[in-house]
Parts: sequence; C-alpha cells; structure tokens
Amino acid sequence: MLALTASSQGHAQERNVEGLRGTGANVADGDLTPATGTARRASGGLTGATAASSPEKIDPVDLTAPNYGKPRKRVEPRTRFSGQRKTTGKPLPPLQPYASAAATRQQRATPGKGAPPAPTVATVASIPAKTRPKVEADPYAPIGVGVGSLRLVPYVDVSSGYDSNPNRVAGAAGGSATTRGEIGASWKSDWSAHELKGDFKAGYSKYYSAADASRPDAQGKLDLRVDATRDAAFDFQLRGQLDTQRPNSTELPSTKVKGRPLTLTSGATAGGTQKIGNLELALHGTLDRTGYEDATLNNGAKLPLSGNSFNAYGARVRVGYQVTPGVAPFVEAGGDLRRRDQSIDSAGFKRDSSGGSAKIGSTFELTRTLTGETSVGYAQRRYSDSRLPLLAGATLDAALVWTASPLTSVSLRGATTLAETTVANASGAVNRALTIDVSHALLRNLTLGAAGTFGVNEYKGVTLRENTFSGTLRAEYLLNRGVSVRGSFTHERLQSTNPGSDYTANVFLLGLKLQR
Repeated sequence: MLALTASSQGHAQERNVEGLRGTGANVADGDLTPATGTARRASGGLTGATAASSPEKIDPVDLTAPNYGKPRKRVEPRTRFSGQRKTTGKPLPPLQPYASAAATRQQRATPGKGAPPAPTVATVASIPAKTRPKVEADPYAPIGVGVGSLRLVPYVDVSSGYDSNPNRVAGAAGGSATTRGEIGASWKSDWSAHELKGDFKAGYSKYYSAADASRPDAQGKLDLRVDATRDAAFDFQLRGQLDTQRPNSTELPSTKVKGRPLTLTSGATAGGTQKIGNLELALHGTLDRTGYEDATLNNGAKLPLSGNSFNAYGARVRVGYQVTPGVAPFVEAGGDLRRRDQSIDSAGFKRDSSGGSAKIGSTFELTRTLTGETSVGYAQRRYSDSRLPLLAGATLDAALVWTASPLTSVSLRGATTLAETTVANASGAVNRALTIDVSHALLRNLTLGAAGTFGVNEYKGVTLRENTFSGTLRAEYLLNRGVSVRGSFTHERLQSTNPGSDYTANVFLLGLKLQR
C-alpha cells in the first residue's frame, strides 16, 4: 500500500515537471533546462567532476516541498564552526546631545515636545513652563515718564520741622517752625549715539517765626555729548545756581541787612575730546556769570551790591593716558580772566584779576568697588590792584565712591577753589572743603545715611579764617516706587576769627516725597 502511494506521488510530480519543461520555464534558483532537465545553482551550477570535488553538496530537488525551486545547501562537517563569533569590541553607546544644547533645553522646558507622537495617538498638548520672574536690582526705583526719547523722573518733596537758628546769626537766636517744599526732575536720553542728561531742583524754605529768614534756592545743569567719530566727541554744559547770603556774613559790608540778598551763578562749557590709542586729549572753554542782588537795610536804605557782579572767561586743556582699563593718569592746566561790572568796588580796590592752575591726578575704576578721580596741584590769582596780595595755594580735589558691599557705599569729595571777596584789603579766600557720605540699605526699602562736611576759608591779606562743620543723619523709608517717608537731623557750626560771626544751628525735618 505504501509503495503504491509513493509511486502515484512520483508520477504526479514527474507530470508537473514535464509541464514546466514543455513551457521552457526556469524554476527559481535551480534552473530546469529543457535540454538536460538537470538542476543548477543560480551562480552557474556545478556539473561532472567539479560538483564531485566541491565541499558543498547540493541536494536534489525535493519536488514534494512547496518551495521546491530553492535547493538546500549541505554544509560539510569539517567547515562547521562551533565557537563564538568574533567581535571587534563592545558596541559604542548612542550619541547623546549636550545638556546645554538648545534642543535639550527646549525639550526639558516643554516635556513631550521633542519626539513626535505615534500614528495612532493624538498630539500631546505641551504645557509651557513658567518663566522665572526677573529679579530687579532696585525694585523701589522710580520708573519715570517717557518724553520722546528721554526718560524723565520728576518728584515733589514736602518737609516740616524745626530750625533753631533760621538766619544763622551769633548769640542766642530764636528758633522757628519751618516748612520746606521742593520740586525737581532728572532726565536722560535713550539714544544709540550721543547723550543728553541733566537734573534740576528748586525749593523754598518758609520760617513762621522769622519771616525775613524765608528764602528760595535752586540749581540745575544740562549736559550734551555729541559723538563725532568713534574716538572723537564734543560736549556742552549749561549750569546755574540760585542762593542767598546770610545777614551775618563777612561778605556783607553791614550787619544791618534785612532779609537775605540773592546771588545767581550761571555758566556754560563747550569743548571736545580726542582719543589716539590710549592717549586722550581734551580742550574746553568756559563762560560764567556771578550776579548779586542789592540789599535792603533795616532803615529801608539800599545797599548796592550789584556792582560786585563779574564775568569769568576761562579755558583748560587736559592730557590723559590709560595705563590699564581701570587707571588713567592725567595732567591738566587752565587759566581764566575775571572782569567786574564796576572795576573799583565800594572800598576803592580794583578787583579785576587773572588766574591759572595746574594739577596732576588719575581716574580710578578698580574692580567696580572704587571709582572716581583725585588730583593735587597749585592755583594762583593776581589782581589789578597792587595793594591786593597774590592769592595762591595748593589744591586737592577728589571725587571717589567706594562700594564696600552691595548694601553699603561710601563717597568722598574734596574741592579747592579761589573765591572772590568784598572784604577790604583781602584779595580773596582759599576755600577747601571735604565731604564724607556713608549710605547703608538696612532693608530693600529702608536706607540709613550719615554725612559730614568740613570746610576752611583762609583770606589772603587779612587775618581772617573761618572753619565750618555740618553733620547730617538721615533715614528714608520707601512705601513703594512713588512714595517715601524721609527724616533728617542736621547740625551746623561756624567758627570765625571775625568777632560776632560764629553761629550754631540744629535742624529737624520730617517729610514726604512723591516721585514717578
């Protein structure tokens, strides 16, 4: 029975092969050619002695398999390899992007955004990460008002308190309650080139028990810089100051002056600066005007003081060299002429004069903690009247700011000037002043401060010397950007060799400041 079945299957397969041969078809890799009917490999086949000598033997076509067209390779046992496959080494880990790469930061900020979703999954909604709020250096600083390309910061300050000596007179002086009002503003341009900046303030002090001591005051300046080239610039300045003279001043020829006569000082500066590598050259010209108001005596008579007004014309040149990015030594020299409205004053002296000065110093910017400028030099002034001696002396000027910590700063300012005078037989006065100011932020909105000013006036030609001292304690509490509460205590003292000129005053003030 088994023989019959095998015989029938063999006959059926032979018929199938014969059908393929009749059509001339090739059967897969084992070519069945019509001529011989033998199976060959796709690579060309092995026949005769070549097939017998090859280590690889090809099985005959198994016509019972569905894929009978692909003969199976027979591998010789001698060529079998039972060991492990050789490898060149451990596979390298996949490349990973840097943590600081933009794609990594973006994927970390928005999880799920980097890889696309599967085709059967809807897009995952990305949740934007919350940005950290920016920390402001001074959250209580005023914002200001934009006026074109300028940033304007206006303010109004009103204070009330008590002044123990409103007129700064000698002896036992009666005190008075006082109120002071002040308005002002500062501005600065927001230009890519050039710069315009300035500030202005004007105030009035009202004394209720001493009406003749009430007085105004004001000061301001305007600076403009024009950048001609990368290394050349022109700068201009307008300035002014309004003040009063105290009745007990040595500059007044009479002690019976009523009220406080006004003085007005105004001026302008124009010049330019040229840089040549690390070398800096600067040349400026100045024009100043000092005017005096006529005084009124207690009996109503006029005391002419306007004749003491004068004009000053000056020029100065400066050469500096930048040794390091933070230190730049310089040498400066200048001169000026002063011409009075009346060439001869009330005492019969010709006070027109010419003067000159020279100094050497350096600017500082050391690690941002110590910045400013300091210099030493010599100045002199010669008057038209031969009876007036030469006014001369050494000069010391400084403007330094030391940032001891982010909360504490110390500033030091020193100045030496040759001041005019109307004292008979005196050519002028060498005025030296030194100011130290310490400020500490106890809280972000609470600032405490202390300041002290020491001054010496030495008159040439007469034995007159004045020592001045002023000390201030202050505190400011900021409620918000626009409102602050301020309080201060000031002690003033004058010691003079002129009898009847000494005075002492204490001032207490508490007020409110509004700013934008």
